[in-house]
Amino acid sequence: MERTSPHAPLTSKENKTVRHLVSLSDPKVRKKEQAFLIEGVKMVEEALRDNLGVKQVVASPSLTQHHGRGVIKLAERNGVEILWISERLLGQIADSKTPQPVMAVVGMREHSEEALLAHDAGLVVIAHHLQDPGNLGTIIRTAEAAGASGVAATPNTVDAYNSKAVRGSMGSILRVPVVRLQNEHTFVGKCKERGFQTVALELNGRKTPFELDLTLPTVIMLGQESSGLSAEELADFDHRDGGVHRLTERGDLGGRVPL
Repeated sequence: MERTSPHAPLTSKENKTVRHLVSLSDPKVRKKEQAFLIEGVKMVEEALRDNLGVKQVVASPSLTQHHGRGVIKLAERNGVEILWISERLLGQIADSKTPQPVMAVVGMREHSEEALLAHDAGLVVIAHHLQDPGNLGTIIRTAEAAGASGVAATPNTVDAYNSKAVRGSMGSILRVPVVRLQNEHTFVGKCKERGFQTVALELNGRKTPFELDLTLPTVIMLGQESSGLSAEELADFDHRDGGVHRLTERGDLGGRVPL
């Protein structure tokens, strides 16, 4: 990596390293590189403190002020080099409208369907065909609060490492396993074979979460924001829940769930 300093930050968007950072906005590049960007002092500090795969810290000179010193110290302690770039350049790379003076490149961790099902938590959330990355980020965040083993994303669901999904997860994407399913029907069948009760969320469901025994291993499927789950998809499930607001035994599912 190029050696830079707060006093001599990179200023050109044509720089090779900077171009690579910009390319991580492309999901195909993220998948190939197995890396994604996180933004903000709190999230970067958390990732460094908990050793969650930070490969590179990217900062503008204002990070040297008091609110960013913790990030700098953690990066030094972990042997992670800091790439210093200008405020203007960081603003062009960052996705947020008013970016904080630090970002980081984080390596993706590999997770499997088997690991989700074998986890002691006994709770798996399936995100089916979600299109809004902010919604997916919220679901990942709420899955962590509920103690789920992870989130399974069906084909055509928005990328969990999209910058808006990452921001919406508020750091949970760094800890919660997200597995991209090849086939949701096969996965639900596998859950049933393992003794999971299967729950589909719909507005006019026959039960509420309060009528379920959530001490049992449970898989919960959330449908697309506009159309929800089809009749064919609902037929795969043991329970269809309506009026979903909270799963009190496991945690908060974040208010009204997008269906």
